[in-house]
Amino acid sequence: MKKLHDDHRRGRPDIVHFALMEALSTPLFLNNMLRVYVHTINDKIIAVADNLRIPKSYFRFEGLMLNLFKDKTIKSEEGTVLMELADGTIAELLESIQPAKIIGLSTTGVSKTAEKVAGIAGKLENCTFVVGGFPRGHFTEKTTRRLGEVYSISNFGLESHVVIARLVYECEKILLEKSVYHESDE
Repeated sequence: MKKLHDDHRRGRPDIVHFALMEALSTPLFLNNMLRVYVHTINDKIIAVADNLRIPKSYFRFEGLMLNLFKDKTIKSEEGTVLMELADGTIAELLESIQPAKIIGLSTTGVSKTAEKVAGIAGKLENCTFVVGGFPRGHFTEKTTRRLGEVYSISNFGLESHVVIARLVYECEKILLEKSVYHESDE
Protein backbone atom coordinates (compact mmCIF):
# COMPACT_ATOMS: atom_id res chain seq x y z
CA MET A 1 0.00 0.00 0.00
CA LYS A 2 2.85 2.40 0.76
CA LYS A 3 3.70 2.64 -2.95
CA LEU A 4 0.17 3.72 -3.93
CA HIS A 5 -1.04 7.30 -4.13
CA ASP A 6 -2.96 8.29 -0.95
CA ASP A 7 -1.81 5.11 0.80
CA HIS A 8 -3.10 6.45 4.14
CA ARG A 9 -6.66 6.28 2.74
CA ARG A 10 -6.46 2.68 1.52
CA GLY A 11 -6.45 -0.90 2.61
CA ARG A 12 -8.52 -0.91 5.79
CA PRO A 13 -11.85 -2.66 5.16
CA ASP A 14 -11.83 -3.54 8.86
CA ILE A 15 -12.55 0.14 9.58
CA VAL A 16 -15.60 -0.01 7.32
CA HIS A 17 -16.72 -3.27 8.95
CA PHE A 18 -16.48 -1.83 12.44
CA ALA A 19 -18.19 1.43 11.41
CA LEU A 20 -21.04 -0.46 9.73
CA MET A 21 -21.51 -2.72 12.74
CA GLU A 22 -21.78 0.39 14.89
CA ALA A 23 -24.31 2.18 12.68
CA LEU A 24 -26.45 -0.80 11.64
CA SER A 25 -27.07 -2.11 15.15
CA THR A 26 -28.62 1.08 16.51
CA PRO A 27 -32.26 1.85 17.24
CA LEU A 28 -32.06 4.74 14.77
CA PHE A 29 -31.18 2.34 11.93
CA LEU A 30 -33.60 -0.35 13.12
CA ASN A 31 -36.40 2.27 13.10
CA ASN A 32 -35.55 3.14 9.47
CA MET A 33 -34.44 6.63 10.46
CA LEU A 34 -30.86 6.25 9.23
CA ARG A 35 -29.64 5.63 5.69
CA VAL A 36 -26.10 4.34 5.30
CA TYR A 37 -23.78 4.62 2.32
CA VAL A 38 -20.10 3.85 1.87
CA HIS A 39 -18.05 5.76 -0.70
CA THR A 40 -14.68 4.26 -1.65
CA ILE A 41 -11.48 5.88 -2.81
CA ASN A 42 -12.09 4.35 -6.25
CA ASP A 43 -15.48 6.08 -6.59
CA LYS A 44 -17.66 3.11 -5.77
CA ILE A 45 -20.82 3.61 -3.72
CA ILE A 46 -22.26 0.91 -1.50
CA ALA A 47 -25.91 1.48 -0.65
CA VAL A 48 -27.11 -0.38 2.44
CA ALA A 49 -30.76 -1.45 2.62
CA ASP A 50 -32.96 -0.90 5.65
CA ASN A 51 -32.55 -3.41 8.46
CA LEU A 52 -29.47 -5.08 6.99
CA ARG A 53 -27.65 -7.19 9.54
CA ILE A 54 -23.95 -7.10 8.82
CA PRO A 55 -21.91 -10.20 9.72
CA LYS A 56 -20.15 -9.76 13.06
CA SER A 57 -17.26 -11.94 11.92
CA TYR A 58 -14.77 -9.95 9.88
CA PHE A 59 -14.01 -12.98 7.71
CA ARG A 60 -17.69 -13.39 6.82
CA PHE A 61 -17.89 -9.64 6.13
CA GLU A 62 -14.85 -9.90 3.86
CA GLY A 63 -16.59 -12.68 1.89
CA LEU A 64 -19.74 -10.57 1.65
CA MET A 65 -17.73 -7.63 0.26
CA LEU A 66 -15.95 -9.86 -2.26
CA ASN A 67 -19.35 -11.09 -3.48
CA LEU A 68 -20.69 -7.53 -3.60
CA PHE A 69 -17.79 -6.29 -5.71
CA LYS A 70 -18.12 -9.31 -8.01
CA ASP A 71 -21.93 -9.41 -8.39
CA LYS A 72 -22.81 -5.72 -7.70
CA THR A 73 -25.71 -6.74 -5.41
CA ILE A 74 -26.30 -8.85 -2.36
CA LYS A 75 -29.82 -10.24 -2.06
CA SER A 76 -31.68 -12.06 0.67
CA GLU A 77 -33.03 -15.55 0.10
CA GLU A 78 -36.38 -13.88 -0.71
CA GLY A 79 -34.72 -11.73 -3.40
CA THR A 80 -34.69 -8.41 -1.51
CA VAL A 81 -31.64 -6.27 -2.32
CA LEU A 82 -29.58 -5.86 0.87
CA MET A 83 -26.53 -4.10 -0.54
CA GLU A 84 -25.85 -2.59 -3.92
CA LEU A 85 -22.60 -1.41 -5.51
CA ALA A 86 -22.52 1.32 -8.13
CA ASP A 87 -20.01 3.68 -9.67
CA GLY A 88 -20.22 7.23 -8.37
CA THR A 89 -18.33 10.11 -6.91
CA ILE A 90 -19.01 11.58 -3.49
CA ALA A 91 -20.57 14.57 -5.29
CA GLU A 92 -22.94 12.29 -7.21
CA LEU A 93 -23.89 10.44 -4.04
CA LEU A 94 -24.64 13.64 -2.15
CA GLU A 95 -26.59 15.00 -5.11
CA SER A 96 -28.75 11.85 -5.22
CA ILE A 97 -29.47 12.08 -1.49
CA GLN A 98 -30.23 15.82 -1.72
CA PRO A 99 -29.78 16.60 1.97
CA ALA A 100 -30.87 19.89 3.49
CA LYS A 101 -27.41 20.07 5.08
CA ILE A 102 -24.13 18.17 4.74
CA ILE A 103 -22.01 17.99 7.88
CA GLY A 104 -18.49 16.62 7.84
CA LEU A 105 -16.71 15.32 10.94
CA SER A 106 -12.98 15.93 11.16
CA THR A 107 -10.36 16.95 13.69
CA THR A 108 -9.87 20.05 11.54
CA GLY A 109 -13.49 21.18 12.03
CA VAL A 110 -15.03 23.72 14.38
CA SER A 111 -15.17 22.34 17.91
CA LYS A 112 -18.71 21.35 18.99
CA THR A 113 -20.08 18.55 21.12
CA ALA A 114 -21.79 15.63 19.42
CA GLU A 115 -24.99 16.75 21.16
CA LYS A 116 -24.80 20.20 19.54
CA VAL A 117 -23.99 18.78 16.12
CA ALA A 118 -26.96 16.40 16.40
CA GLY A 119 -29.09 19.35 17.49
CA ILE A 120 -28.25 21.14 14.24
CA ALA A 121 -29.23 18.05 12.28
CA GLY A 122 -32.33 17.44 14.39
CA LYS A 123 -33.85 20.72 13.23
CA LEU A 124 -33.78 19.51 9.62
CA GLU A 125 -35.80 16.95 7.75
CA ASN A 126 -32.82 15.45 5.92
CA CYS A 127 -29.24 15.89 7.09
CA THR A 128 -26.20 13.95 5.91
CA PHE A 129 -23.12 13.27 8.02
CA VAL A 130 -19.85 12.44 6.29
CA VAL A 131 -17.38 10.50 8.43
CA GLY A 132 -13.95 9.53 7.09
CA GLY A 133 -13.21 5.83 7.21
CA PHE A 134 -9.51 5.96 6.48
CA PRO A 135 -6.67 5.07 8.85
CA ARG A 136 -5.32 8.60 9.12
CA GLY A 137 -5.46 11.97 7.45
CA HIS A 138 -8.31 14.19 6.43
CA PHE A 139 -10.88 14.51 3.66
CA THR A 140 -9.58 15.45 0.25
CA GLU A 141 -10.05 19.05 -0.81
CA LYS A 142 -12.62 17.83 -3.36
CA THR A 143 -14.68 16.22 -0.59
CA THR A 144 -14.23 19.14 1.79
CA ARG A 145 -15.69 21.51 -0.82
CA ARG A 146 -18.90 19.42 -0.78
CA LEU A 147 -19.33 19.69 2.98
CA GLY A 148 -21.54 22.51 4.19
CA GLU A 149 -20.00 22.58 7.65
CA VAL A 150 -17.21 20.63 9.31
CA TYR A 151 -17.14 19.92 13.05
CA SER A 152 -14.80 18.23 15.47
CA ILE A 153 -16.58 16.53 18.36
CA SER A 154 -13.48 15.87 20.47
CA ASN A 155 -10.12 17.30 21.42
CA PHE A 156 -8.69 13.93 20.31
CA GLY A 157 -8.67 12.26 16.91
CA LEU A 158 -11.43 9.66 17.29
CA GLU A 159 -11.85 6.50 15.26
CA SER A 160 -14.73 6.59 12.80
CA HIS A 161 -16.85 4.06 14.71
CA VAL A 162 -16.62 6.21 17.86
CA VAL A 163 -17.70 9.32 15.94
CA ILE A 164 -20.61 7.36 14.45
CA ALA A 165 -21.61 5.97 17.85
CA ARG A 166 -21.67 9.39 19.47
CA LEU A 167 -23.55 11.08 16.65
CA VAL A 168 -26.10 8.33 16.23
CA TYR A 169 -26.78 8.26 19.98
CA GLU A 170 -27.31 12.01 20.11
CA CYS A 171 -29.55 11.90 17.02
CA GLU A 172 -31.54 9.05 18.58
CA LYS A 173 -32.20 11.14 21.66
CA ILE A 174 -33.69 13.85 19.45
CA LEU A 175 -35.42 11.87 16.69
CA LEU A 176 -36.74 8.90 18.64
CA GLU A 177 -38.04 11.20 21.36
CA LYS A 178 -39.93 13.17 18.70
CA SER A 179 -41.50 10.03 17.25
CA VAL A 180 -42.39 8.60 20.70
CA TYR A 181 -44.07 11.84 21.70
CA HIS A 182 -45.93 12.09 18.41
CA GLU A 183 -47.25 8.53 18.77
CA SER A 184 -48.31 9.05 22.39
CA ASP A 185 -50.07 12.34 21.51
CA GLU A 186 -52.41 10.58 19.10
